[in-house]
Amino acid sequence: MLELLWLLLPVAAATGWWSGNRHARASNTSGNRSSLPGDYVRGLNYLLNEQPDKALELFVRVVEVDSDTVETYLLLGSLFRRRGEVERAIRVHQNLIARPHLEGRHRATAMLELGKDYMRAGLLDRAEGLYKELLNTRFLKAEASYELQRIYEQERDWLEAIRSAEAYQSTSGDSQQTVIAHYWCEAAEQQRQYGRSRLAIDYAKRALVRDPGSVRASILLGDIALTARDSAQAAKHYARVAEQDPDFLPVVLPKLRVAYSGLGDQSGLSRLLSRFRGRKHDSETVLQMIRDMLERGEEPAAREALLEEMRKQKAPLRLLREYVALEQTRFDGDQVAILSLIERVLSEHVQQWYTYRCKQCGFRTKNLFWQCPSCHNWGTIRPYESPDDQ
Repeated sequence: MLELLWLLLPVAAATGWWSGNRHARASNTSGNRSSLPGDYVRGLNYLLNEQPDKALELFVRVVEVDSDTVETYLLLGSLFRRRGEVERAIRVHQNLIARPHLEGRHRATAMLELGKDYMRAGLLDRAEGLYKELLNTRFLKAEASYELQRIYEQERDWLEAIRSAEAYQSTSGDSQQTVIAHYWCEAAEQQRQYGRSRLAIDYAKRALVRDPGSVRASILLGDIALTARDSAQAAKHYARVAEQDPDFLPVVLPKLRVAYSGLGDQSGLSRLLSRFRGRKHDSETVLQMIRDMLERGEEPAAREALLEEMRKQKAPLRLLREYVALEQTRFDGDQVAILSLIERVLSEHVQQWYTYRCKQCGFRTKNLFWQCPSCHNWGTIRPYESPDDQ
């Protein structure tokens, strides 16, 4: 902290002193010429005595703020915040805003930075008030809308987040359609938890209007339908995911099996799975086809289908694990114990790899998050194939 003040505060003070004297000379007045040098020396004294807070207080109070020095103040406050010294950042930015003759654009910038200080300090209500005030000015409206969007995300106030995202989109031209779709899905999840299924469905459909490729909205609508025992609607929504983004087939294939089971339409499921063959994550489709055969009591056909896949040059370990599990039904005693051990080892290996990964920052997780816990981007976490499938 002390070395930062050594570098920046004297520079700010000297710049302000020089600027003040320049203006004083221009108007033939003595102005600050007699007072600033003494304050400047006193500020250096505080630094030498390791009293940086007193030095900061003095410099931000006495140094003239104009177009020549305001950028130095803003830089100083920003550096304080990045270093985690939020209280000092707040003092710098508050001092700027309090200056009566500060230009409108500089005041707006100081307000935006002070709002960021408050957010860093967890004072979201104060930050929200500043950003709303900024929306009533001519400056930084897009930035204020974006920061409000971040606040409402943290507060999980999804309808307000949607309004702020729309305002940011209209002023900046930066599309927020995908993010807004996720906000509608979050709002739908909330309503579903409250037992308001109709409103949840309405919100999920709004997400699809914003982003027709939203697999999340389709999965959510399928889950709501499945809970309501409307297997036909559930199957329709889950099947749409395969067209929106085949990467998510591993997520919806087990759900599709449940939906078609509720319909009592095993042949319909077989036809659907056959349609999915040859796409990405094909081993998952094969796995669901095998399990479908086993449910219908077609064990010999399931075994033959597995063997056919295993004869391929590169058989995924998940299918090998399924085959070992199936073979246990044909043996007993020590042979079953050995096969069971092999199945367990294969399962442990598969569990190491079959997971989700953020395409933005590389974060890996066993669970599907719609907002990455690491980089906080929406919709960037996706299923990915294990090395033995690639």
